[in-house]
Formats: sequence, structure tokens, C-alpha cells
Amino acid sequence: MPVTGWVISSIVGGIIGTIFGVSIASLNKKVVRDRWGNIDFKKTDLYFYWTRWDTITVISAIYSFCCLTGLFIFLIRGDNINSPVIQFFLHQSFMFTLMTFLWFIGRILYVFKGIKERWSDEFNR
Repeated sequence: MPVTGWVISSIVGGIIGTIFGVSIASLNKKVVRDRWGNIDFKKTDLYFYWTRWDTITVISAIYSFCCLTGLFIFLIRGDNINSPVIQFFLHQSFMFTLMTFLWFIGRILYVFKGIKERWSDEFNR
């Protein structure tokens, strides 16, 4: 079984994932931390408005959808797992769907944690 599609997909996934990761990680300079290293949500409003993180998540979701569509088209055409195109789309679909899901869940967790910590004092009055 040729593995050309898997190898090319791994290289492409590594490049795109690195670009996305660096774009999101560069937002850390806007995060205010306390002396213990925890995020101070009262001074950090980064998680409460649209950022590059959200844009990258949407782009990744669109790319995942395009890969799934490509996979579906080639499967309907009659190709099988030995085709490098099927291998590429299968690997890309899995990687970017998982990555998008994890980024989305991570973003939601930060927003909920920020809401809890930022406004807990106001609700406890």
C-alpha cells in the first residue's frame, strides 16, 4: 500500500498547524497574569471579544469541511484507500476536525472561566 498521501498530508498538516498555532500563541502577550501565573480575567478582556483565535478556528472549520467534501467526492468516484488523494483527504479531515473541535472547546472553557471569575464578585453581593 503506497503511503504517499499520508506523508504529504502530514507535511501539509504540520505546516498549516504550525502557522495556526503561532497565530494563536502570539495572543499570549495580551494576557495579564497574577504573581502565581494564573490568568487575571479582571484585567484581561482578550477572551470576551473576537480575536485571531476565533478567525483561525473558523478557517480551520472551513478547511475541514472542504477536505471532507473532497474525500466524499473521491469516494463516490470509486477510489479506495490505496489512492494517495483519499489518504490525503482522510488524514487532513481527521486532523483538522479534531484540532478545530479542541480549539473551540478550549475557547469556550476560557470564556466560561473568565465569566465565572470576572463577575462572581458582582453576583455574590
